[in-house]
Amino acid sequence: MLEPPRPLRPAVVPYPAGAPPHSRPVVVKVTISVGVDGRVEAVVLATRSLPIFDDAVVRAARAFRFAPGRYGGQPVRVQIAFTHTFLPPPRPSGGVVPAGLAPTSLLRGRLVELGTRAPVSGATVVAEVGGRRYVAEADPSGRFRLSIPAGAITVRVHSSGYRPFLQRERVAERQQIAVTYFVERERYDPYEIVVVSERRREEVSRIALTGPELTQVPGTFGDPFRVIQTLPGTASVISLVPFPVVRGASPSSTGTLLDGARVPLLYHLLAGPSVVHPEFIDEVRFFPGGAPVIYGGYTGGIVDGQTRRARPDERRIDVDLNLMAVGGLVRWPIPKLGLNVTAAGRYGYPGLILSLATKQASLSYWDYQLRVDGGTLRNGWTVFAYGARDELDTVSPSADPADPDPPLEPALILNFHRLDLRAQHGRGRFDGAYRLLLGYDHSEGQGGNVTTWVVDPRARWTFRPGPRLTLVGGLEGALHFFSQAAPPASTLGNFSLAALTQDLTRLYDVGALAEVLWRPSPRWLFRPGLRGDLLHDGATRQLSADPRLTVRYLLARRSLPDVPADSDRNGIWLKGSVGLYHQPPRFVLPLPGLDTMPLRFGLLRSIQGSLGLEVPFAQGLSLGLEGYFSLLDPTIFDLAFNPESLTTAPNTSLLPTTTEPSPNRSQKAVDELVKPLLGRAYGLELLIRRQSRTGIYGWLSYTLSRSERRRDPGWAPYDFDRTHLLNLVVGIPLPRSWDLGLRLQYQSGKPATSTAGYNAARQDGYLRIDLRIDKRAAWRGWLLDFYIDLLNVALLPEELLQGETLRYVIPTVGVRGRF
Repeated sequence: MLEPPRPLRPAVVPYPAGAPPHSRPVVVKVTISVGVDGRVEAVVLATRSLPIFDDAVVRAARAFRFAPGRYGGQPVRVQIAFTHTFLPPPRPSGGVVPAGLAPTSLLRGRLVELGTRAPVSGATVVAEVGGRRYVAEADPSGRFRLSIPAGAITVRVHSSGYRPFLQRERVAERQQIAVTYFVERERYDPYEIVVVSERRREEVSRIALTGPELTQVPGTFGDPFRVIQTLPGTASVISLVPFPVVRGASPSSTGTLLDGARVPLLYHLLAGPSVVHPEFIDEVRFFPGGAPVIYGGYTGGIVDGQTRRARPDERRIDVDLNLMAVGGLVRWPIPKLGLNVTAAGRYGYPGLILSLATKQASLSYWDYQLRVDGGTLRNGWTVFAYGARDELDTVSPSADPADPDPPLEPALILNFHRLDLRAQHGRGRFDGAYRLLLGYDHSEGQGGNVTTWVVDPRARWTFRPGPRLTLVGGLEGALHFFSQAAPPASTLGNFSLAALTQDLTRLYDVGALAEVLWRPSPRWLFRPGLRGDLLHDGATRQLSADPRLTVRYLLARRSLPDVPADSDRNGIWLKGSVGLYHQPPRFVLPLPGLDTMPLRFGLLRSIQGSLGLEVPFAQGLSLGLEGYFSLLDPTIFDLAFNPESLTTAPNTSLLPTTTEPSPNRSQKAVDELVKPLLGRAYGLELLIRRQSRTGIYGWLSYTLSRSERRRDPGWAPYDFDRTHLLNLVVGIPLPRSWDLGLRLQYQSGKPATSTAGYNAARQDGYLRIDLRIDKRAAWRGWLLDFYIDLLNVALLPEELLQGETLRYVIPTVGVRGRF
């Protein structure tokens, strides 16, 4: 739990000499960065008035002294908001208090935000009686005390960022009254933050998303994980299919994780959201490459959603209703037991919208999450249960083709459940974290019926012998037990995935990792690591060893006014990485129960290297430039669309077409999918970004890349290769709690096979424009967010197959309420 900095002496701001006369209060708000020693490291104006008043507050704030803020008992760097109100100079009264105006009564109370019930700290409370003013300042909890005379009183509250507040009271002689005043904000923003995340940068390619970047990017429907597809190096299979193609690797080569553990079905089908309520996600960490050794089992990127422990006293009710789904979350403490319980769920009904376009298919889904947190941040435990189910129904094979409303039956059912048990303890320089993950995965549809039971134990230890050295070690295990029912008669292109997995009954994986984070000087960071994994499926044993190295070097230290001098965000960094990555064989699209194929197909391997530069600027601006190269040797289960010629019929399946006789088609498809190939991917990524929780935010990302596979007679583009990837994201806060978001996305066309050769042509490029509008309002303790999210608002076409295009617009209109 956060303990805010405590002033060691009164925060006094002298009235500036020579200030111009003013008849209204002048409110100045600043943000103060308080270091781990309690000293003020930076003071930044949050609002501006007249320079003479602004300078007076900044000058005084730099001399403040605090007892440092603490989180989990440890001193932390904290940002706090400080507001000072300069009242008009009082009229001369000769020093004599008129009869009846001597303070004999007491007005005490608390200032809270309308709609959020958060305390309004630093506000100035002014009571006027008979032409005299009596002034008090609200403390950090929003409380104030004011000695006043009896009679009719006019109370005004002044605070930067809040609307003027006026209340009339009547106080009797020698009376004490207690009040609660609800003060309305000029603009409601749920992403304001107190603690500054000053964890030092230890990775090369990680991009962290927080605040409005998680839930307000247009075209993502408020889902944090979908934002990944707007970042450098990330393409999509199809715009409505959320499987990311990261740096030219197969979608199944990218790990989609929750707190470091794989989620077998991260997104609901088609344009559905992720299976985890957004309120659980504190940060999304994206590694397009160069992931450290704590992430194993993937040769592509890593998408890791980080949840946070609920505070012991935290309460929250969250309800979201839109055209596609209804969901909610309740977080409530149990003080007597020292627990905090969070429950959430969502039910999706996109089939209602889909039925307006076709009677041939329907879709529904649901998910749930239940989490209990106990103990403290360093010495606590968590029980986290979550799961999801999707069902896609299509026309029954026995239906009458002339029936305008044909009966539907399940064509694809995907579901999973997880029970995540965690415990952590810390003492001094040592921290330990232990975890047991139990799971059930199931996929049923055309091509297979697979169930997997999962047991994943993990232990990790961290030791910090000094401020410049951190040692990390860990043990990991995975036990997967498979059971398969006979697939239905109707399969994709007479091909069944069961042909690949029928021999797989179990899989064991035992892994160990060790890494060192060493800062020999403030300019250098070395992060060498090694992980090893032993895999066995009962028939085949595979062993892998993955050495990895990350290096960061501070080229120059900058002096930015809004960043502490010793922060990593205040320097120009050169960064590089090299490493070896292995993973078990997987089908191209990850599905519950089909995460792993038999080990007889061999392990996939990639050798990754990158070199980049980070340059910060003032006002939250930064520039990142990174070049990368990956050698995939081998890569398996890469798709091949129409390998012969586009003069044949278009292939509408995810599987290769073939003209072989029917009895040989299944084996031909298997041979093509499991054929080991040599691959390579290389490119240059640019990210220009502005981070702000309360102002304009966004980024421009551009990737120039190639992803190729070695085929006869040479290198050919991979089916999901995109030469150019461009994303522009802008979030604009407007007055009166309006927000406008714009997103422009362009991707080069996918490779297409032609009579000139395999993947020697290109389909048309793809351009999409998304728009999101939010309006917030406070109502009876609720903070309401009315939103419209329009995907592909310009109805621009997307070419799905050669010569086949799709025009669509997906509107989402909804309201989200938080109490």
